[in-house]
Amino acid sequence: MTHQLRAEYGPAGRSGEVRRWHIVRTAGATEGMCGAKIEPDAETRPETDWGTGLRTCQQCGSLYLHEVPFHRAEHG
Repeated sequence: MTHQLRAEYGPAGRSGEVRRWHIVRTAGATEGMCGAKIEPDAETRPETDWGTGLRTCQQCGSLYLHEVPFHRAEHG
């Protein structure tokens, strides 16, 4: 499964700050795992950016953790 981070913007839209990042299950999706609607042209980031300090939707993050396997060997 390919996850992706997609931006949700504040009142100023793309010219303002990203309010939070949602996680989608497939590239280009317009609905976050939490059900939030995302603009089709919203900024995207790879799923490897999750957990790097971005303000991510808590519900999307929780669902993401249940879908992504933890490989102990990758985490020293």
